Amino acid sequence: MARRIAGILYLVPGLGVAISTLGILAYQDRHGELPMTPFGWRLMGSTVPGMGVDQLTPAGTALAWVLIGVSAIDVATSRWLWQDRRRGSLVGLATTPVTFGLGLLFQVPFLIVVAPLRAGLLIADRRSSRPEAR
Repeated sequence: MARRIAGILYLVPGLGVAISTLGILAYQDRHGELPMTPFGWRLMGSTVPGMGVDQLTPAGTALAWVLIGVSAIDVATSRWLWQDRRRGSLVGLATTPVTFGLGLLFQVPFLIVVAPLRAGLLIADRRSSRPEAR
């Protein structure tokens, strides 16, 4: 059950982040700045030096593309988890630090919370599925 829940937590943010990041990059290309939220901050704007607050720097843009790539991998991971393939757990655990780090860089609270949560579910699932040593 934990693996199925983790699969959902890989699929939903993976699709959402990939699609929204593509939209944000397209907006920046058209308007020369990052889109503003109704709450007064810019989407994907970062207070980390070298990333860009009002407009992503080249490094920020490159990392946004990395986030899109990791999100696509998360979608594939979701499928593997639903198919009970071991590679789903391995890839999911491998991408967690990258997703978490990019969530911190771009200040995406959802990724900061979900990445460790889904990794914890995978670890719990692996521990519960191990045969007990006697």
